[in-house]
This record gives sequence, structure tokens and C-alpha cells, in this order.
Amino acid sequence: MKKTIWLAAIVMLLAACVTNNVEPPAPLVAFTPGVKVERLWSTSVGSADPILRLGIVAASDGSNVYTADRGGSVYAFALKNGDRLWRSETRLSLSAGPGVGDGLVVVGASDGSVVALNAANGAQVWKASVNGAILASPAVSAQAVIVHTIDGHIVALSAASGQKLWSVSRDVPNLTLRGSGTPLIAGNTVLQGMASGQLLALNLTDGSQRWVATISAPQGSNELTRLAGLNGVLAADDSNVFAVNYQGRVADVALDTGQILWMRDMSSYTGVSADDAHVYVTDTHSAVWALDKTNGVPVWTQPAMRARDLGVPVPFGSTVVAGDLQGYVFFLSKKDGSIVARVSLGGDPILAPPIVVNDTLVVLSSNGDLAAYKLTPLK
Repeated sequence: MKKTIWLAAIVMLLAACVTNNVEPPAPLVAFTPGVKVERLWSTSVGSADPILRLGIVAASDGSNVYTADRGGSVYAFALKNGDRLWRSETRLSLSAGPGVGDGLVVVGASDGSVVALNAANGAQVWKASVNGAILASPAVSAQAVIVHTIDGHIVALSAASGQKLWSVSRDVPNLTLRGSGTPLIAGNTVLQGMASGQLLALNLTDGSQRWVATISAPQGSNELTRLAGLNGVLAADDSNVFAVNYQGRVADVALDTGQILWMRDMSSYTGVSADDAHVYVTDTHSAVWALDKTNGVPVWTQPAMRARDLGVPVPFGSTVVAGDLQGYVFFLSKKDGSIVARVSLGGDPILAPPIVVNDTLVVLSSNGDLAAYKLTPLK
């Protein structure tokens, strides 16, 4: 089963790279600047291997920024100035993470290894192994570290020792999108998007199922048209969780019961973000959407970055931010979606979602370029 999934994903990706029928990225458009974007600092770490679209991201605990590289190194940088605080060598082929929380920095490897490091100094706290390659960042709480493998296992490891607390397995279709859904911990609930198009809620303590919601079921006459993976980033607030799947829908689901409150047809493989008013989605054509959080009605859409392989749009100050396959970072007005700023990180794809830490935006490229930005209004 695992071999079928990996080979199919790689063949599809290679075919897309060489065909003459792939739509070229839309040219950059002129715009009227609406905000000033200042680069605070930048640095570089090892490549995350953009061909395989590995799940290496940037993460923060509010004071420092953490990331990793394919070669096995994990890094900590000071958020305020980008100074490197430590570098830890795991001697693994890292493929996901880091996940950060409660003094731990946790990374996953393609051989199923999970390593937890001390956030203060990079020293190894524990090492564990799970059944299957890890392509999604672990979720970290004081109680447990949640890991999702490419072959459908959701594993909880003790945050203190790495000992397995529980494991849940779900069937995976023969053909899936490359990658796997990123787990999210909301209170005592583990939220997990599945390759089947379902959103699963588990009890953090023992892994028992709280509820399951079908965002959209696979449809079509062959495996390509039946792809419906919920592989992107989830967003949650105190009472709702928001999700979107490929060739499916974006939905608002009640966190306590799993009841679907609203749905809207949408196809995306990157995921969603949300603020107090809106849910933000990039569709498969790289159009960015802002949906009313209460009912899913579109507030605005911005199609100017068509075919630029835009990532998850993230709210940042008065803007919504997303990176593209050529290393550009676009800043859109929250009010109407107009482009108000654009910067270049370095020319390599930006696959990891940007992260917002207080008033700072941190962006990581697939080649390991890491930069922090500040946003100020134009005078």
C-alpha cells in the first residue's frame, strides 16, 4: 500500500513538471502600495528539497524561531534580530516539523523517527519511532506530541518521555496527494484531516473518537477524479474548526459536536486560516478568497496570482499574506483583497505557511531562506 502511494505521487509530480500543458504563472501585475514592508533580518539554512515538497516549516514559541533542513539539522534563531542561538544535529533525513510547544522542538523523519529537542539549548530530550514516513509537522502540547504518518497512523507520544500513549489508524486510498494533513490540538481534542476527505476529532488523552465529519466524499469514475485529500492546514477558534479539501469543499465544523455549520464548494490542497471575521483560502488556481466566517459567503476574491502555486494565505495586521513558487510574498488588503505590497524572498518556492509572531512575519523558502518582516502603514 505505502509503495503505491509514494510512487503514484512522485509520477504525478514529475509528469506535471515536464508536460507542455502546464499553465504558466501569471505575470506580476502593477499595484498601488498600501503598506510598507520592512525586512528585519534574513538568514539561510539547508534546503527542504522542493521536488518532494517536504513538510519542513518555520515555527515559533513567541521569542525564538525554529526550523530544520533535510540533512538533519535543527536551528533556533532569535526572533528580534535573527541571531542563531543553537544548531542541533539529528543525523536523520528530516521531512517534517518542527512542531513547538512547552519547551520542546519536535521534528519528524522519512524513516518514522521522531526527535524532541530542548527549546532552550537544542539538546535531545528523547527519540521515538512510529510506523510510517512523517510529512506533516507534529503538534505539541504539555501532555502529548501528535504525529500523523503518510500511511494513515495518528500517534500520540508522551511529551515528557516519547513513550507511545495511543495510536489510531485509518485506511488511505491507493492514490493520494503528496503529503499528509497536519494535526492540530484544540484544548483536549486532536483534529486531523484525512486523505479520505474526512475531518477526525480524537480525545487527546486516550485517542477515542469524539466525532468524524465528511467535508466531501471522493467522487468520480477513476482514482484521479476521486482524489479528495484533506491534506492542508486546519484553523480553529474556541468553538469552530475550519477545513478545506482537494476537489471538495471548505467547511465550518462545530468543535464540540462535529456538526457542519456551513459548506461552500472549493478545491485546495494548502489549507485555511482565519481571523475574527474571515476564513482565508487559496484555491487550486491560486485565487485567494476571503469568506464570511459566520456563513461562508465570499467577501472578496483575488485572482491576479493565477497558477503561481500560492500557499496558505495568513492574516497579518491589515493584510493577508501568501508566498508563491517564485519566492514572491504577496500582501493583500483584508478589506477588498487588493495587492498592497510585494517582496521577494530569493527566487525559490515558498511552500511552508508564513507564521505571524506578535507584529512580525516570518517566511521560509524551500531552499532554506528565512526572513522576518515588519509591516507599517504608508505615511
